[in-house]
Amino acid sequence: MLLCEAAGYRNVLVETVGVGQSEVTVRDMVDFFLLVAIAGAGDELQGIKRGVMELVDAVVVNKADGDNVRAAERARIEVENALHFLPQSISGWAARALACSAYTGYRVADLWTCVLEHHAMTMSNDWLPRLRLEQNRSWMQATLEQGLMQLFRSNPVIQSHMVELEERVLAGQITAVRAGRELLSLYVSMNKVKGPE
Repeated sequence: MLLCEAAGYRNVLVETVGVGQSEVTVRDMVDFFLLVAIAGAGDELQGIKRGVMELVDAVVVNKADGDNVRAAERARIEVENALHFLPQSISGWAARALACSAYTGYRVADLWTCVLEHHAMTMSNDWLPRLRLEQNRSWMQATLEQGLMQLFRSNPVIQSHMVELEERVLAGQITAVRAGRELLSLYVSMNKVKGPE
């Protein structure tokens, strides 16, 4: 995303693989979070995880074309009704539900208008600049956590003890919490900085 922005692209679209942890992660990277659903394919309201619904800025039911127009509109209404029960975003934006067709172009312009309205509102109330600063802080923390975990796991002493402790956890000889604490304690003791003597 940063490379695309540095190359001069104004709008960068990020697509995830499905409903799950990846969406929660991506929410910390984007200005506008859109959930795309398809009527009649198990992606309607009952198939959408509540945690993801609480993160969205909009839900679009795609494939509102041909014989599927009515089903898509019914799914849109279901989603719209569900969105009313979720808490409003602290940005002040009320999530919306739309139906469109990427194939025919039906209401795709309306979807883009929704994105632009969200951008205008969150810029005018200063939410978007604050969100981006918070995202930067989250990225810093994620980078630090990933680096620390890499250092921890690459230590040969930790690797050998981890195998042993995992076996003991699986055998029910030690709790997972105690095993984790033992590994952390071992790592800390190996990496203590000696002070002046």
